[in-house]
Amino acid sequence: MQREDNSGDAHSMNERSTPTADPLGYEPAERVPEVRPKDGAIERGQPTRSQIYDRILDDVVSLRLKPGQPVSVKDIAAEFGVSRSPVREAVIRLTDAGFVEVYPQSGTRVAPIRMDIVRRVYFVRTAIEMALVEALAREHKPRHIVALRKIIGRQAKSAVNENVEQFYRLDEQFHEAIAEFVGHTGLWSSVESQRQHIDRLRRLILPQPARLREIIAEHGAIVDCIEASDSEGARHAMTNHLSQVLKIQNALKEKYREYFSP
Repeated sequence: MQREDNSGDAHSMNERSTPTADPLGYEPAERVPEVRPKDGAIERGQPTRSQIYDRILDDVVSLRLKPGQPVSVKDIAAEFGVSRSPVREAVIRLTDAGFVEVYPQSGTRVAPIRMDIVRRVYFVRTAIEMALVEALAREHKPRHIVALRKIIGRQAKSAVNENVEQFYRLDEQFHEAIAEFVGHTGLWSSVESQRQHIDRLRRLILPQPARLREIIAEHGAIVDCIEASDSEGARHAMTNHLSQVLKIQNALKEKYREYFSP
């Protein structure tokens, strides 16, 4: 699929606007985070259409495919070595999910980040994750605390190594583990199917070392409350953690105006 050269992104954006300091005391990333491109190989034994959907979605969420960038069915099919049919099906699913938009005169493009969707998903995710962390504070076992602290330790190493992609995956693992430990992985899946709208926003700030350190501290505060069987404290710590991305939304919209819907 088409991916653009990002070498000039930061320069062109700096010409359009000056980075605006956010309420947390750090600035938006100077450029969109880069992650290692994936090859186009399709794994045997797995549904082709699902693999293509997952790959395109990952490119959209990671901002390898940026808002407004063309999505070419022909090019994607050539990259994966498949017919256009499964690619079209994947694009239809992405359109229904709000990540791709079809324009009659200009073709298919990555949808802009819509803050109304982000806020709606945030509301649902916060309600679910507060319930999950409250339950774990009541029902946790020592092995749960050990596992969660291990994830945080790996995040700290990723931050030191400036491995943003690994840090991001470990962040997902932390939240998924909480759901798993209380026996509600299905509930987490319902969150996961929508949280990518928030994740596109998060990808714009994750390269900031200050934010990585804050996430580690926020995760630590959540685990401290769980270990202390402090259900109310765990709910508050989780709410505080999830709300941070919304607190910087105005700074991000100023820096990356072309990425957001009006």
